[in-house]
Amino acid sequence: MKNIKIYLLSLIIVGGLFISGAKIESSNEKKIDFYSPAKGIYVVDVNTKTCKNCITPYVSDSLETVERVAEKTNSVAAINAGFFDPKNAKTTSYVIKNSKLEADPTLNHALMNNPGLKSYLPYILNRSEFRILDCMQGKTYEIARHNDTPLSKCSITDSIQAGPALIPDFKLYDEAFVVKQGDKVIKESAGALGKYARSAIGIKGDHILLVAVSNEAPMTLQELADYMTSLNVDQALAFDGGSSTSLYVKMPDKQKFVLTSAKDNSARRVKSILMVNLK
Repeated sequence: MKNIKIYLLSLIIVGGLFISGAKIESSNEKKIDFYSPAKGIYVVDVNTKTCKNCITPYVSDSLETVERVAEKTNSVAAINAGFFDPKNAKTTSYVIKNSKLEADPTLNHALMNNPGLKSYLPYILNRSEFRILDCMQGKTYEIARHNDTPLSKCSITDSIQAGPALIPDFKLYDEAFVVKQGDKVIKESAGALGKYARSAIGIKGDHILLVAVSNEAPMTLQELADYMTSLNVDQALAFDGGSSTSLYVKMPDKQKFVLTSAKDNSARRVKSILMVNLK
């Protein structure tokens, strides 16, 4: 699929219409690009060499829209991230910020005491996460299962768990998003096999790609994995999708792009968000 990249400020229309491309920062040094490679698909490309310390997780005390959080934190881009229970506003995904555990799914009693999930909890709690690591050679990024040891001589400063991992290995079954008994599907989470709006993150060398797939181009998780492969990323992770899929982008001239995916076109309030701030 050919990407259309025009690094000029173009009209960005709120509501998820097609855009040609935009350079987010106003300086000559390229930090962040925003483009739409196909109708209904949007990509924020963060150059971590020139935009150091730009990416950070956010956890709401209750639930908030991505747009509200982005604007109150003066972020230039933000995307929904981890899973949560909309009934009790509690997380079902781990989040670490500034080396501190900010969201702990084991404190969500509705999750931990659900008899239908009891046998799957070890897989759910060990789902994959996007990590920001402080290493001897500097900051780096990885996608790994929650219980996996970080890269050698590195510590986790920030992370957001979601899943499944998409690349290099598709963890649909390993992370209990789909459970089969013989050829029969007996459990499906996150609408894994259906076509829905999707959110994802990819690591591509020194670049972090935030990808939002709108209702105009719904995908199964397998199709999302295939699409991330087409972007030539080294690693990729799915975030919460469906009606939670939300993307916010702000330009230097104050124009903004806001994508929401709820059926009534309203913005769904979410628990955790990955934000991009120009430093």
